[in-house]
Formats: sequence, structure tokens, C-alpha cells
Amino acid sequence: MPDFPFDLSKLDMSSIMEMARKLKESMARIEQEMGKIQVESVVGGGMVKVKANARAEVISITIDPELLAMNDKDMLENLVASGVNQALSEARRRREEQMQKMAGGLGLPGWFA
Repeated sequence: MPDFPFDLSKLDMSSIMEMARKLKESMARIEQEMGKIQVESVVGGGMVKVKANARAEVISITIDPELLAMNDKDMLENLVASGVNQALSEARRRREEQMQKMAGGLGLPGWFA
């Protein structure tokens, strides 16, 4: 059993409920903050740009008109998929990084490590 920073036997139901409420509020704030963290991937020499946030939501995809003029459907699909994958990968990395920083303030040893 892991070492807790407090004696679990001294907790009563109201304390547990208060801790749960505070944790829920903290998680809601964290999730809101994740929406503010934005990343961008650039692929194809700048022909495709994808912006995403740390909630793994794609915010925008910008495609250079020159790429569209090439009329190469396969290349366009590959570049968009690559850009989205890179942006979401970076967004997940940033989310984990932020969650580790924020979890430290919640007093949850070993969580999000």
C-alpha cells in the first residue's frame, strides 16, 4: 500500500466529499487551461499547417493554394494526415507536461508521473 501524506483513518465522510469537490473543481480548471494551450505543426515545407490544443482538438488546418493547384489528392491527404498527427502528438506531450506541473500543486504524490 502506498504511503499517503495523511492518515486515512482520520477521514470522515464530509472530509472525503470536500476533497472530491475540490478535486473536481481543480480538474475542471485544468481542462479549461488545456484548451488555451495551442501547438502548431508545419509539414510539406509549409504547405500544410495544423493548429491544435492540449485537449486534442484540431483548431485549424491551413493549406497553401499552391498545393491545391497541384491537384495531387494523395499528397494532400498524406500531408493533412501527417500534420494532424504531429499536432496531436505535440498537444498530448504538452498536456502531460502541464498535468505533471499542476498535479504537484494538488498534493497527489506519484500521480501523472
